[in-house]
Amino acid sequence: MITFEEAGRLLGLAAARDQRIVGDADILAWHSDLNAAGVSCQDAEAALTRFYAVEMAGLEPEDRRRVTTPDVIGIARKIRNERLANFVYEPPPGDDDPNYLARLRGQLEATASGCRPALSEQPALEGGPHPNVAKILAGVGQPVPDEADEATSVRRPGPLGIECAKCSAAIGRPCRTPGGKERAPHPVRAGEASDPALEQAEMERRRAASARHLARQAEDESPVDEGAVS
Repeated sequence: MITFEEAGRLLGLAAARDQRIVGDADILAWHSDLNAAGVSCQDAEAALTRFYAVEMAGLEPEDRRRVTTPDVIGIARKIRNERLANFVYEPPPGDDDPNYLARLRGQLEATASGCRPALSEQPALEGGPHPNVAKILAGVGQPVPDEADEATSVRRPGPLGIECAKCSAAIGRPCRTPGGKERAPHPVRAGEASDPALEQAEMERRRAASARHLARQAEDESPVDEGAVS
């Protein structure tokens, strides 16, 4: 509780800064307001200092004003919250704490009032990462294989997992015909034995099909015999 003498001293500190005239009614009003809000004399003095040295100092002279009890109460509560920003509960020795709530409230009040020093630095997190996070992090930073080792280090399922010895298609790329069109993987790429007779037959089939196509194209482009038409 703030006494009448302490309320008078607080108003004296305010008057020394803003040249107000203090009377008994002012002391009674400040005494009632600050005690109703539960503000200690120490916090009220700190609030007065911050009001004039920080908040009013940043304003132009014509914008400055005298402090009121709502100003003191609001700033005092802000100061208490700042002291509790990094509060850490200190348990007693051992694992059992039957008076946990009472001890916690006492430490909170002691820290908020300034009796117990507040932490100057935010405590760092301790302990390792979650097992799931550690599993993901284990794959970070693995060495990248050289280009020379890429062919042996990269493996994919199916025929596209190796370079084609027939058309030189790269790993992961489809095989192509001599004309550049995509085609099914060559037998050698699929792991099948190459049959020269089958390959020769396929080549002859393609040549015959190409010859038929060229013949039809030449027949379509041949000039029309006017005598035969008449």
